Amino acid sequence: MATYVAEFIGIDLQKPYLEAQIEVMNGSRKAYPSNGINFASAGSGFLQETNKDFGVIPIQEQLLQFQTSVKQNQIDKTSIQNSIFFLESGSNDIFNYFLPFDPPKLDPNAYVQSMLKEAANLIDQIYKLGARRIAVFSLGPVGCVPARAILPLAPVDRCYGKINVMVKKFNSGLESLVKDIPTKYPGAIGVYGAVYDIVQRFRAVPTNYGFSDVVNACCGYGPLGGLVQCGKEGYKICPNPNSFLFWDYFHPSEHTYELISKALWVGDTSRIRPINLKNLANPASFN
Repeated sequence: MATYVAEFIGIDLQKPYLEAQIEVMNGSRKAYPSNGINFASAGSGFLQETNKDFGVIPIQEQLLQFQTSVKQNQIDKTSIQNSIFFLESGSNDIFNYFLPFDPPKLDPNAYVQSMLKEAANLIDQIYKLGARRIAVFSLGPVGCVPARAILPLAPVDRCYGKINVMVKKFNSGLESLVKDIPTKYPGAIGVYGAVYDIVQRFRAVPTNYGFSDVVNACCGYGPLGGLVQCGKEGYKICPNPNSFLFWDYFHPSEHTYELISKALWVGDTSRIRPINLKNLANPASFN
């Protein structure tokens, strides 16, 4: 989504932090980019244990990278206050809760609360470092991703309700955190992007949004196209990716990302609240 939002704002796409760091260290660029930095790590979640065996950078370490950059004056403090901070994480945490390899030690409610605790800490820490415009995006309907085909108890003829129950509980807690931002953090604005509701609209009336398939992955193989991952031996690719809600077993298609981004940029309060990203990007929103 960052690709589209950067385009809407009219700035270049943000470089990954580690790439920018290497360029500064080897002298190929003098300073860190002024158009923002992407600290995200694919496969990470709010919990440090999530996908740790796959070499992902936990969100706690992503925060540490940002803290270090600020303290070493690699990022201008005025730029921080004028920036929009995007926070979206948690899908991997909840999906992994249902994997059979390592049974969770917490019940679903306690697990969600542990995620929300990390989300609250992240908001608190970036505010202390100067963040004033904070956009927090809900999880989509993780229980509907084609990857559920690899879960032992998941149905393939409908979404996995148990996953979506956890997702909705997490999203509800996340929105509460966002609502508290203006009172808890003076001078800050928080917005909540209701991605779950946006995607469910696509699933309810797919043809209205240009979709012919909102169930299967375009790239993959097996039930739902979710049993064999895209790029693995035996995978297949559909001829019309942008008519699919899902590109692969876990990720939306480019068309889906574009529609979500547009809804967050100019959508009403049923999609993003209390204001949309276009208004958040406007300095007048602070007046």
